[in-house]
Amino acid sequence: MATKCPVVIHQFFQHFSALQLRNYSSHSVASLRRAVSKGNLKQARSAYESLDANVDHHLLRKLVLLARNGKSKQDLDFLKTIIQDMPVRFNVTPVQFEYNALIQAYGIHHSPDKAHQLLNHMKSMGISPNVYSYNILLKCYKRNNDFTQAELLLKEMENNQLQPDIVTYNTLLQLWLQCRHHDKIFEFYKANNKNQLIRPDIYTLSIVLEAAMQSRHTVIGDQVFQQLFESENLDTAAMNVMLRYKADSLDDMLALYNDLQNRCRADRITFNILLDASLKQGSPSETMMILSQMKRAKIEPDIVTYGTWMNHYFRTGDLKSALDLLDEMQRADIKPTPRVLNSLVNTASSKTASLDHLDRLIDLIQPFEDKLDVKAYNSLMGGLARHGRSAQVQGIYDKVFRDNNLQPDIATFTHLILAYINDDLLEDAMEIYYALREHHKKCRDNPKQKAKVFVQLDATFYSILISSLSSFKENEKRVSQRLVAALRLFNDMRPLQIQPSTQIYTAMLHACGQSRDEYVLEHVYQLIKVDLYLDPDIGIYNALMDAYNRIGDGRTVLDIWQQLVSSAPPNVAVDQASVSIVLDSCGHNGYMHRAPSIWNWLKRTGFELNTNNYNSYIECLCRIPGRVGWDRALRLMKEDMRAPGDEISDKPLIEEKTFNTLISFAKKKQFEESEIKQLEAWKEQCIK
Repeated sequence: MATKCPVVIHQFFQHFSALQLRNYSSHSVASLRRAVSKGNLKQARSAYESLDANVDHHLLRKLVLLARNGKSKQDLDFLKTIIQDMPVRFNVTPVQFEYNALIQAYGIHHSPDKAHQLLNHMKSMGISPNVYSYNILLKCYKRNNDFTQAELLLKEMENNQLQPDIVTYNTLLQLWLQCRHHDKIFEFYKANNKNQLIRPDIYTLSIVLEAAMQSRHTVIGDQVFQQLFESENLDTAAMNVMLRYKADSLDDMLALYNDLQNRCRADRITFNILLDASLKQGSPSETMMILSQMKRAKIEPDIVTYGTWMNHYFRTGDLKSALDLLDEMQRADIKPTPRVLNSLVNTASSKTASLDHLDRLIDLIQPFEDKLDVKAYNSLMGGLARHGRSAQVQGIYDKVFRDNNLQPDIATFTHLILAYINDDLLEDAMEIYYALREHHKKCRDNPKQKAKVFVQLDATFYSILISSLSSFKENEKRVSQRLVAALRLFNDMRPLQIQPSTQIYTAMLHACGQSRDEYVLEHVYQLIKVDLYLDPDIGIYNALMDAYNRIGDGRTVLDIWQQLVSSAPPNVAVDQASVSIVLDSCGHNGYMHRAPSIWNWLKRTGFELNTNNYNSYIECLCRIPGRVGWDRALRLMKEDMRAPGDEISDKPLIEEKTFNTLISFAKKKQFEESEIKQLEAWKEQCIK
């Protein structure tokens, strides 16, 4: 008995180990089955790797279905491993089902060439691809917008005597639609109507209608629209396409919706389409009705709904409502898309935006700062720069462009400098400018560094800054410093090989006139004369005359005027602004005797004079000593101008300013009180 004990013990342990192994194998198969039923591919892959027992074909197929939709390369490799293991580990021969799954996986991973190779591999193994195999491969090409290979695949099907089904043609039609090959869609549609290749379904007709809508092919569009309208199988997606087809007429769209709503259930897309049309066509009552129906249908607004509303506010320039909507989106826990955010910032930072709008915008976009692009940040900096918020602009620059990965461009630095200019911190502005200028020179003179250039000065940069420096009130402090800064920028352009534009010359002339700086004005005028690349327009000549008028040099104003009317280039002609400037100069600078000859020449040549021209000439006549000129001015107003309310005459309109000029000079010349009162009564009667 003692001699048999070791044998019994050994047999016991052998039995126990086999039992453990069977239990472990059973456990790993159960784990695989649970992971597959849950749709957890990661757990399924782990359980599969632990398998050391056979698995039934049904479970393997479920595993293949799960793995074919995997997004990572590891998932694709796992699916290939399963198919390779099937004949070796599980004694199961892969058939069309498994290979079709692998073709689909290749499509998800944008590898249509490998998918096509697999299709040929199936043929070499004696496995005939079916229509489903070709349809899956066709979808691979659709995913990659490869219509050439898709069309070849259709011919291959026909050569193999496989009859394409409705899925085949719908996939190809959708691919053509993606690539905007509308003509091919229409050719198929016409050929199918003639030869009946297939019986089109609702999806087929929806694709053709979409193509007709995009290409504005109303003949085919109307025909397909009628087919859909008469179809008994109309679905919501097709109804939405039909509604968009009628989007040009809100009344027609709403009428169609009322006809179809009993046949198809409206979804969120339906209401978004209706809402977009009503907002674009400015119909508040219809908009409220659509929103009411949407609420009754218990459909909550989504990002598209809010985006549609936001686009409406962008079009109308209603910044307050756009900001209110963004606030509402945040409270509804709907995150705005980068496109909506960037569009909002670009719109809210426009010239019409108030400082309150900008401050509120900054608060609202704070949680989404990582979604803004360079253009949006530049717009935000530009909006703040216009209000002289240099500290905020500098803060954005430091946070976004210094600390983050966004690369600044010339617009970024333009707004940064502009903020300091408008904040009257000229030294800080010029310090940034000098650093940029030296960087520009270094990159220009050293070609090896050109690849590292991230910003390069250009004419637009100088035009914006010089225009800003030249815009100031006549009584503003530091006028001379601003003009000096503008002149420094202006003088730097030629050495940097940047050609000044007409806008820059005009801005410099405006600054000279505003500051009444005769020396700088003469310097700029001489540069205009010798600039071979400049083709002066009437704007520059007007700015020249206005500047010389402001410094009291009426003689030069008359010389420029004479040059314009006698020897100006063919593309330059005096305009109504030129007339007002030269007449104002005659009156203010003691050349009143020249004004009548200028006026007579204008009348003789048939020049179209406006009210401003008459006001300038009347004031000039009033400045003639005595009352001869004043009487002439009064007669001119009575005979050549029309009173308010006279809609028949095409004469220039008498304005309140016209009366005020005559009354003011009558008082200065100490006319009779009765005459002045009579003129004031006439003014009250006309202006009222």
